[in-house]
Amino acid sequence: MRRLPALALALALGLTAALAAPALAASLPPLTLAPQAIAINSLYNGTDLTVTGQAPAGSQVVVRLAGAAQTFPMKEKGRVLGLLWMNTDKVSFANAPSVFLVAASPEAPAEAVATFGVPGLAPGITVESHDPDTAQLVAEFLKFQKSEKLYLENAGQVTLGPDAGDTRPFTAVLHLPSRLSPGAYTVEVLALDGGAVAARGQATIKASFVGVPAFLADMAFGHGALYGILASIIAILGGLVIGQLFSGSKSGAH
Repeated sequence: MRRLPALALALALGLTAALAAPALAASLPPLTLAPQAIAINSLYNGTDLTVTGQAPAGSQVVVRLAGAAQTFPMKEKGRVLGLLWMNTDKVSFANAPSVFLVAASPEAPAEAVATFGVPGLAPGITVESHDPDTAQLVAEFLKFQKSEKLYLENAGQVTLGPDAGDTRPFTAVLHLPSRLSPGAYTVEVLALDGGAVAARGQATIKASFVGVPAFLADMAFGHGALYGILASIIAILGGLVIGQLFSGSKSGAH
């Protein structure tokens, strides 16, 4: 019986070590991002982000870009009277990134890519709904985000160079979506050895409105009343112009 405390202590230490294992991964050298910031102007329709760095020799690389965690309020659909599909209940998904893009080197293990890719988000997302099948709801949410091009598992390419001593260079190109919101985005690089994370690196890139979108955003959030007046004037003028165009086409018809 005296051995039980020692056995319990050994098990506790083993569990602590297992939980701390991911944090023991080595740090990669600083990453290089190009561009260093993302400018969202009136012509922005998505852009490419290039990430370069050094990984341990022989490793595979997974690159992830994630937006800040937020809550997504949505409507759950269901059959009403067994005939029509309609919104039947409110559901919200919390702790989900606004954007999540993943790219992996060609020989990265598929299981590891899934673990660190979009399917790996599921355990961290919390659901508020009357539907007890939250796992199915999360699966549908991830499917919807992928259809919106906001969550992608093949969001670019990762090219590995030859080993040079203890390291090998890599270059990743991520295709950022057109629906990118202003804010800070985390770029994370995972170097895999046999499917486990051997080293990791992280950087941050900021997306900002510039030009006309910046002016409109400043008006909307900083001068709401004036923005509302201008929007109304523009709508009225637009309606008058369209009315004149259609009235002219009718008078010229025979």
